[in-house]
Amino acid sequence: MGDPVLPRYAGKVAIITGSSTGIGAAVALRLAQEGARVVLSGRRVALLEAKAESLRQRGFAVAAVPGDVVTTAAEVVRTAIETFGRLDVLVNNAAISAGMGIEEMTPEAWQNVLTTNLSGAFEMVRHALPHLAVTKGVILQISSISAVAGEFDDVAYAASKAGLEGFNRKLALEAARYGVRSNVIRPGLILTEAFEQMPQDFFESQIPLIPMGRIGLPEDIAHAAAFLCSDDAAFITGTILTVDGGESAK
Repeated sequence: MGDPVLPRYAGKVAIITGSSTGIGAAVALRLAQEGARVVLSGRRVALLEAKAESLRQRGFAVAAVPGDVVTTAAEVVRTAIETFGRLDVLVNNAAISAGMGIEEMTPEAWQNVLTTNLSGAFEMVRHALPHLAVTKGVILQISSISAVAGEFDDVAYAASKAGLEGFNRKLALEAARYGVRSNVIRPGLILTEAFEQMPQDFFESQIPLIPMGRIGLPEDIAHAAAFLCSDDAAFITGTILTVDGGESAK
């Protein structure tokens, strides 16, 4: 008989922020399927609880902490430690957009986006890093091609994602001294609930711009996340993995 095949995340604990829907929910499911015990966080309480319950019904070990990522960061990390006893993976996915152009952008709208998307990641790392240092764990930031290209996202969102990538570059260098890795996934256009109200002709206009000939799915990001956060990527840190069907390669 050959060696037994074990889930890559057996015995590990992962926090995924912004995990009520979309990319965060897909990453949480994928890591749970590979053996992780997961802690979900998100602002929309009903959606978060529904997602957590759906995972529990499938036999996965799940905890959920509702609330804004900045103000609940300490509680999210504490829940992981008190419920599951350790922390191995932090996925910073929580993000919002202002949905307005520069002419309409108010200082309040600008700050709200940067606070959630960038300060939220900082707060999560600040509270999680001591525990990740114990397990030689992993941090993953979910960015966007809006950090370097694109025309559909607002200036605050683009600035926050560019900042997130700069934050990660320095973080990877500092965290390496503890044996902690930190990487970025830069998604292209991904078909999440945020696009449910978009007309069909929007998607039809985008597909020709993507060499792979389709819109990305949350599962495409989850597959990449499962690799980067696993021991299969043990010598990868400080990198950006673009998952956009080849759009930015043109």
